[in-house]
Amino acid sequence: MLSPTERWNWYHCTERNQLVLDINAELAFPVPFSSHQLHLPPTAEAFTMQDAEHYWLILEALAECGLSHEQQLYFTLTALAAVKFMRPQGHKSWYFADIANRQIMQPLQTAELVGQQLAKVLILQTDGDCAECLLLEDTISLTGKALSAGNVLRLLSTRLRPVAKPILRQSA
Repeated sequence: MLSPTERWNWYHCTERNQLVLDINAELAFPVPFSSHQLHLPPTAEAFTMQDAEHYWLILEALAECGLSHEQQLYFTLTALAAVKFMRPQGHKSWYFADIANRQIMQPLQTAELVGQQLAKVLILQTDGDCAECLLLEDTISLTGKALSAGNVLRLLSTRLRPVAKPILRQSA
């Protein structure tokens, strides 16, 4: 698994019009979100200690999901970019069943949501009764809309059922 270093940095690739995480001379991770979904940095932005902390916490949360190492890395970097750069998303709650969950959801907790089948998500951020989630598998919503793994969804917490205990750590 990759370990973050001070060499890593985020930059906007104007040729592709895409956010990229520059990892080393041979490896770069193009973020899978369109540029209009993100707050793009005007110049290269160093990978911070907070980014590294989030990287390890997300990776740890995903370790419980039965994903391959490649999937864990992809979803970790995607989640990290979403938390750091993603613009606010519109609600997609109507696509999923209300399962009347009354538990308080926490960031970096895995959960399930019900469309035409169960789908796993990683909760990225919460505020009030809502959560921004990274879809960890392809799914079909209640309305028949196909959603791909790696999409970020903003949902009411009543659409989410926890499947693992949250990782609660205080930042230094």
